[in-house]
Amino acid sequence: METPDNTSQVHMKFHRGVAQSLLVLATGVIPAGGQQDENLSANSQAAAAVRARQIKAELAQLKGHEWAGEYYQGDGLGENISLVIAPKAGFVFRWEGCLGLYGLNYGGVEATSDRLKLLFQHPNRRGFGGFEPELTLLLWSNRHYLIPSDEMVKFANYVNGGFEPRDEIHGLFLLREGDERKKVRGAPAIPAEYRGYLLAAPITARVSSVGESRLDKPYECPSKGRFTPLTLDAGSGKGVRVGMEFYLFGPSPVFLSMKVTKVADGASEGEVFQCVEDAPPSTEWKASTRLGGGK
Repeated sequence: METPDNTSQVHMKFHRGVAQSLLVLATGVIPAGGQQDENLSANSQAAAAVRARQIKAELAQLKGHEWAGEYYQGDGLGENISLVIAPKAGFVFRWEGCLGLYGLNYGGVEATSDRLKLLFQHPNRRGFGGFEPELTLLLWSNRHYLIPSDEMVKFANYVNGGFEPRDEIHGLFLLREGDERKKVRGAPAIPAEYRGYLLAAPITARVSSVGESRLDKPYECPSKGRFTPLTLDAGSGKGVRVGMEFYLFGPSPVFLSMKVTKVADGASEGEVFQCVEDAPPSTEWKASTRLGGGK
């Protein structure tokens, strides 16, 4: 697998909604006087700054370490996550966005052959403002990724979708800074049990049926949201697995994805989410494991 051309505008547009959702959430997820205040306090920020200097001093003495370094993931808007990490001095995690500092934590590291367990100084909750407690080192040629240990399928989906290997700093998984300029060949060294999720070529399908929608009002939409079951005409016979992600497209631009929840030999099922203002799903739509249906 060769490194693709520069990340396309359609990739960035597809994930712009993630940043917009974070902006809506920001004022509610970090309540005054709540647990998050301890993580973001002046004392915590000062302690994190001291530890970050210690880590960088250690990094300056390390040559060719397999996982130590400075890492980044994010979209440049609502999600800018940085991680500096070293064997002795530990780690510092920061999540910054358009409204300031959303998350901060630091502590020690327990390392095994391919996994890093983070020992947090402050309470940690996964999700907005929090971090993953265990990371797996994933090598791709000379690139170094740190992937949440339970998100290998998600990483494979983003490789299939064309988001990785990226050629700029912005991306959806922690990549050691500077590695975005390194070319790759072949497939990433993903653990053996997940290799079946990496595709040699995109799987394409048609929407064969559209189920009855249910309405809700999540934060992403100004009014109600629509959740619609879809069935695709591709299944396990074409290599589809539960957990794979398909990107939908049609006669007009569609920026939606569907995660597979059920698979038969010739069909697969999942659900898509939209705001009700958008055109409902149609059997005229097509789907591909590659964003935009590209080869």
